[in-house]
Amino acid sequence: MKEEDLNEALRDVMVRSSPPPSMDPARALDQARRTRKRRRVAWAGVGVATLVAGVGVGPVLITNYVNQSTDSAVASGTTQPVSSVAPTTTRKSGDPWPEGQTDRTATAGPRADRSVTLMNDLSSAVPPGFSTPDLKYPDGRAMRWPQTQYASSDGEQDYWEYRAIIPVQKDDRVGQLLAQSITPDGKPATDPCKLAQKFWGGAGSCSIVDVDGKKVGVVTTKGRGDYDQLAAYRHGDGTVVYLAQAKKSDNPGRAPLRQPVFTTQQLAELVTSEELKIST
Repeated sequence: MKEEDLNEALRDVMVRSSPPPSMDPARALDQARRTRKRRRVAWAGVGVATLVAGVGVGPVLITNYVNQSTDSAVASGTTQPVSSVAPTTTRKSGDPWPEGQTDRTATAGPRADRSVTLMNDLSSAVPPGFSTPDLKYPDGRAMRWPQTQYASSDGEQDYWEYRAIIPVQKDDRVGQLLAQSITPDGKPATDPCKLAQKFWGGAGSCSIVDVDGKKVGVVTTKGRGDYDQLAAYRHGDGTVVYLAQAKKSDNPGRAPLRQPVFTTQQLAELVTSEELKIST
């Protein structure tokens, strides 16, 4: 409000507190003009106040609207709440190893426990007729072993590899299984066969096996690797699982199995299962 308008309003107060004016036509016209002017000023003040209030309330209204929309989408299953998405970090050169580790390998704690769980779940998946005994190498080391490794290189998103290797026995013959689950690494998806052939060289012929609509890459090495056959599958959240089998173990003192532990279809089905998937 300008100074002139303020003075006009003060004069109006004085007029209203003074005796009633005479019925002089010129004075009445002047009074009417002043009243109309005051109303214009008053309405302008209301408009400014409303605009200021709108600026303050607007972000709150927008935030509430977004939150309500998100909540509705979560309830309908069309999205995930932000809190369910795990934050990611990028490794930088010289960063210390995570979670107090002295190198890439986690030997204790929850992450190490996950590989033990993977080893036990792999043992439980072996079909009837085979066993998974606690065999030893000639030097006394266990042939069953789990491993958890921080896998990120500089500039990559943090991700982990969980691995389990177990001997599988039938009669007096021993073969070997390996399962590996890799948490989402932020890298783009690739063809199932390319994914399978990335694993330890993966030399051999590859075929794509369908498991209830899921496409699994299965490589048969024909003796050109440590494993005779391996399957690879990338879950929708980016978790990658490998499952490999060999009729011979890496213990030269044990005779190899006469047959694979799993058929090709069984291998593909197991690699897509939730039992072998570790996403965190």
